[in-house]
Amino acid sequence: MASRLTNEATDATPDLLPGTGRHRTTLFPRRRTTPRTARDFVAATLTEWGETSRLDDMRLCTSELVTNAVLHGVPVGRLVLVRVESLDEELRIEVHDSGESTPTQRVPEESAVDGRGLLIVAATADSWGVKERTGPGKCVWAAFDRAKNGAAPLPPHTTSPQGGTS
Repeated sequence: MASRLTNEATDATPDLLPGTGRHRTTLFPRRRTTPRTARDFVAATLTEWGETSRLDDMRLCTSELVTNAVLHGVPVGRLVLVRVESLDEELRIEVHDSGESTPTQRVPEESAVDGRGLLIVAATADSWGVKERTGPGKCVWAAFDRAKNGAAPLPPHTTSPQGGTS
């Protein structure tokens, strides 16, 4: 993974992680439309992989995490990196940004119009968290356990290329 998020190509890049499953990563610009575009990317990737048991939950968490990154994490002129992983034990959505602030779950006033994103992620995903990155910023992730969602276990991992559908 790159150590900084800059104006690199924004095409999806499929690649294989040795022994752990598959992932796909895309960079998105800091725009109001990015959460919708990121949701569509995640949904298309998971559908292509046949990982649709909790697709709506994963789309919702993607939307909330990317919205937080766009509103609070990504400095002007920088990009948001979204990664979808299909691992042995879980499906995982990661949102990377180069902002220095650490997101925290809070309980907003009942009349507040915002501030519920991480509450929604915590209630929807099986687990979530924040991890450090190499370079600036952080990664906020949401995971969905295979055992809990009825997803089929991954077939045994091979090292041969999978024709861009990894």
